[in-house]
Amino acid sequence: MPITAYSKTFKRELDASQLESLFNEHPISNEIAFRDFVKVDIECPACNVTGGHYVREGISLTKGHKVKQAYFAFRDIEGNDSHQPFCDFYTGPGKQNLISNEGRIDFRKSNSLITRTIARMVCNGIAKEVFTQESIRNMRQWFLDLRQNGDFTFNLNPHMVGISRASIFRSERNNTQYIVDPIASKNEWFDIDKEVYQSLYFKFPFLKLDYQKNNHLYDIRLQSVIKKAKSIILKDSNIITFDRAILKEKYEQATQFSLYIRSQEPILKTNLTYSISAVRNNNHLMALSALLLFISEWDSTLAQEKVNLLLQNDSAIDLNAGNVIGLNPFIHYSAWIIIKELNSLQKLYGQHIDFDDEFNSEKARLSKLYNISI
Repeated sequence: MPITAYSKTFKRELDASQLESLFNEHPISNEIAFRDFVKVDIECPACNVTGGHYVREGISLTKGHKVKQAYFAFRDIEGNDSHQPFCDFYTGPGKQNLISNEGRIDFRKSNSLITRTIARMVCNGIAKEVFTQESIRNMRQWFLDLRQNGDFTFNLNPHMVGISRASIFRSERNNTQYIVDPIASKNEWFDIDKEVYQSLYFKFPFLKLDYQKNNHLYDIRLQSVIKKAKSIILKDSNIITFDRAILKEKYEQATQFSLYIRSQEPILKTNLTYSISAVRNNNHLMALSALLLFISEWDSTLAQEKVNLLLQNDSAIDLNAGNVIGLNPFIHYSAWIIIKELNSLQKLYGQHIDFDDEFNSEKARLSKLYNISI
C-alpha cells in the first residue's frame, strides 16, 4: 500500500499525516470530513488511479505506541484492488511485473556525484518554480496514456535475439556459412551458445536486422541491450503496450538536450563522458531532460532557458524538495525497437517456428562435434 499519494488539491505528493495537516488548515475542512476528502482528492503516485481511502496508523493495544504508519488504500466499491495491474502497488490477481515499469526514476537516490548533482538541479527547479510536483505528475499521466491507449503486442522467443545478433556479429570463419572448428573450442572465449546462434542464423536468415534502415537496431551489439530485450520478451509478451517508435523524435531531442545540460553543468561536464551513449544510459539525466522538454511543450529553446535557472547555485535551497519520482519515458528504447523489428519479421516469415526446440537440437548437435558436455 502506498505511504504517500498525490493530492490534487495541494498539487504535491504527501504522506497521510502531511495531507491531514494541510487539510485541517484549509477552508474545505469546514465542508467535508477528512476521509471523504481523501476519496475525491488523492491519486496513486505510480499509476494515477483515484478513489483512495485513508487507513489510520496502527496503535499497540498493550504498549500504546504506534506500530504501523498511516497509509492509503485504493479499492473499488467491492473491495477489490483498483490500481492498474502494472502498478507497483497492485496486489490483486494478474499482477504484471513489466519491464515498462523501470522508467520510474527516484531523484532521492543520489548514489554518485552525478546523480547528486542532478538531484540538486531538481531541487533548484522546484524551488524556483521552473516545474512543480504537478508537472511531474502530468508527465507521468502523459506516459500512462501512451501505455493504456497502445495497441502493440508481441509474442516472441528470446532465442530470436541471439540469432538476430549473429546476423550482424559472428566469427570470421562463419561469414558466409557455419563452419565447425574443433580447435576453436579450446579457446577461453569459446561460447557454445553463440556458436548455436551463428549456426541457426544460416537456417533462419530472415532474422537479419537491417540496421542501416534504423541505426537503433545496431545496438544489438551491446550485451546490456541483448539482456534487456530478452527480459522484455519474457516479462511483457502478450501484454498490450505502445509502439516505442512513436517516441523516436522526442528520444533524439531528449538525447541532444541531455548533451546540452551536460555541457552547461561543470560537475556533469567533468564526470560524464561527452557521448550519446553516456547520456542515454544516465536515467536521471534523461528523466530531467524529458521533464524540462515536456513542460516546454518540446520546445528546446524554451527548455534551455529553464536550464539556466536550475544551474544557479543557491546555498539556501531545500534539498528535500527533490523527494519526487521522475520518469524516463525512453528507457530501454533500443531494446524495444529491436523487439518491434523481430515481431514484424516473425509475422512475415516465422510464426510457427519452435525456437526453443531449434536451439536445443542444434546445441546438442554442435556439442557432440565440439566434444562438449551439456
